[in-house]
Amino acid sequence: MFLRVKCSWHRSEKLAAILGVTALFIGGSGMHGSGVQLTNGEGQQAVTAQPDVQAETELATKLLQKGPWGQLETFEVLLEAPADLLRASEPKSVRTRWFFGKMKGDAVAELIRQTVKQEDLADRLCDQNRWLEDPEGVAVFPRTEDLVLLKTDARVALYKELAKFQENFFHVEPEILYGSSFEDWAKGSEISETARQFLKTVSYRHGSMLQFSDMPALLGLLSTEQERMAVLRALSRTPSLVAKIIINSVTTDTLASYWHKGFRLKDTSAFMSSIKRHKEVDRMDLLHLLPAGIRKILYTFPDPTSSRSGYLPDCHWSALNFFNTQPLDRLADPVQATAYTLEKFTPIEPPYELGDVLFFTDTKTGDAYHSCAYLADDVVFTKNGRSPLQPWVLMRLENVKELYDMHFHTKISAYRRKDMIVGK
Repeated sequence: MFLRVKCSWHRSEKLAAILGVTALFIGGSGMHGSGVQLTNGEGQQAVTAQPDVQAETELATKLLQKGPWGQLETFEVLLEAPADLLRASEPKSVRTRWFFGKMKGDAVAELIRQTVKQEDLADRLCDQNRWLEDPEGVAVFPRTEDLVLLKTDARVALYKELAKFQENFFHVEPEILYGSSFEDWAKGSEISETARQFLKTVSYRHGSMLQFSDMPALLGLLSTEQERMAVLRALSRTPSLVAKIIINSVTTDTLASYWHKGFRLKDTSAFMSSIKRHKEVDRMDLLHLLPAGIRKILYTFPDPTSSRSGYLPDCHWSALNFFNTQPLDRLADPVQATAYTLEKFTPIEPPYELGDVLFFTDTKTGDAYHSCAYLADDVVFTKNGRSPLQPWVLMRLENVKELYDMHFHTKISAYRRKDMIVGK
């Protein structure tokens, strides 16, 4: 089977566990008081857990299915990026620019008029005094007040066309407002009323997800650094599961035989046995059973200054390094990642096991646009793109697929390390 991995660069691919409950917020900036330090990997941006006052009483846990891994209990959190990464990601311009590539001016005007049925608004958008035509292509510079007037169906259709051109970064890679509604997403944030009203007006749904593509215009409405940082923090929120194992759900030997993969079985068994001696303890954090390399980076954001390979870590680097005590920097290079997969891994069918790498391949091209490492009961370890604003998280497999199905026609191809196959 031929496999070719490609990095998905979408910053928007903060995989979509659409939150039906108010989550615990984990922030890298603006946090104070008695937070809980989750992890502090070498060269990574650690995050500190600080429960939102409202969320603390509403936090809900979920029991997953029993299996050879035991039984997992999970709850959802939202990770906020550290302040230095947010400042580095802030757009340099607050002027909205729509790029239409090599389309002729008449074709651009026709597209706008066919999409925007509001005649007065279409006239303003087609005013060529606000256009720039040069050898690179046609660019349109809409007013912020005209963005507000776009109806939802016209916005969705027009932004879909704009997303075909990589120059339209915020349409190719829209922000996702996680939650069951706009109000659910905005809960607990410190965004100003101006930002709240603009976001609510111009956000739009793609499938089940609420998205936002007008970042430059929004930042242009805000007059203070405090307002801008509040917006950037809120929009950086990325959902993750936190998982615990119910240690009495299966026998110690059964737990150890599943979770020791790649480790020394007796060490895992000894640790679990020591926990079980305390009858008042019935759960332990899944983090303790993961490989050392994963423990260092889970729930953190990458440090963009620490890359030694010329590439920032992406999904393939993260999944293929799952069992490696020292991560191989070269796996951030798509060509090297492909070669490593074909050399060290072999295709497998379900059921999946700890550390299996699940590639999301485009059925049209055969390219693997995303990969993640399987843990247990359809919980996976993943990083969604190279962006420093993408942390390493735990997600449900169904939520990963839901988001990628929005961008590609995907299928899952699973690979297992050859030295992890029973009998080898």
